[in-house]
Amino acid sequence: MTNSNDPFGQSPLDGDRTPEGFDTPGDRSASGASYQLYPQFEGEPGYQPFTYTEPDEEMVQSNGQVTPVGAIGFGFSRFFKNFLPWIGWMLITFAVSFAVSVAIRTPTGQLIGGSISGILSVVFACILLTGAVKSVDRVKLPFGEFPKDVAWLQIIVVSIISGLIGTFISVGIFFLLPTTRGFLNKLITLDWDSLDGYAPDDPAAASKVFELLGQLPWGGFGLSIIVVVIIGVLLAPLLEYWTYYAADHRAGIGGSISGGFNDGLKNYANVLGFEIVAGLITLVIGAVSFGILLPVVQGPVMIGRALVYRQMSKGNIPATVVQ
Repeated sequence: MTNSNDPFGQSPLDGDRTPEGFDTPGDRSASGASYQLYPQFEGEPGYQPFTYTEPDEEMVQSNGQVTPVGAIGFGFSRFFKNFLPWIGWMLITFAVSFAVSVAIRTPTGQLIGGSISGILSVVFACILLTGAVKSVDRVKLPFGEFPKDVAWLQIIVVSIISGLIGTFISVGIFFLLPTTRGFLNKLITLDWDSLDGYAPDDPAAASKVFELLGQLPWGGFGLSIIVVVIIGVLLAPLLEYWTYYAADHRAGIGGSISGGFNDGLKNYANVLGFEIVAGLITLVIGAVSFGILLPVVQGPVMIGRALVYRQMSKGNIPATVVQ
């Protein structure tokens, strides 16, 4: 029943109506982009996004804007809220790889052990990458959820392709630099024959080698290395995120490559900003802790990249993330 004298046009006893201006889930879903419900990815046939179970987490569709500093903060927040599972998987990764590499000490065994260690490193990298993507959806990701629904083939193939492309570009530029060519030319022209008069175990031989190496233009070589590092950072927005599309089952191999490249190109400045901030944080913490705390940085950076991927692809992100 409606009271005509009620200035709001409704009776306070009329319980099936909400006064104007009050926020309800229905209002949010119809109000616009800020609260737009997240649609299903247009990914592989039958694809379903990773689900979450936290009742306090509302998921919305990203507006396509990447927030570099916010993504870093999100990564650290999610990591420390789910610290034990992340550290557990990182410790297992290190322990298993180390144990395999030292278990067999013969030359042949070291080759086999190194190969097995490399394969296991790839396996654990896929698991951690999948965990990073799932961590965007869930505050508390159980230990056993990390290795579930891993897109092994897509992640590995896409990772190999992006790695080969990045290596080809970086190495090609490295050898084209005048500083590199000058270093190599000088290295070839050094008087290595002057070492013929020394016995291999003669301490003077080592002094002679250092004397020869001291003639090389190390400053130019170092400049070449810096240029290659910068090129790697500049390529990261275009190559680094392909694996996240694959890990999220967003697309197959080709779709992950094209999606990662195109979205990275459209959001290049902000994604590059994230990579620079993440690199500086990793460098500082690694230097201060002598590398001991690097695993504590790796997890947050991976989660931050997963959020950046979801943001630039207009994917599923928590409503608490500022857009």
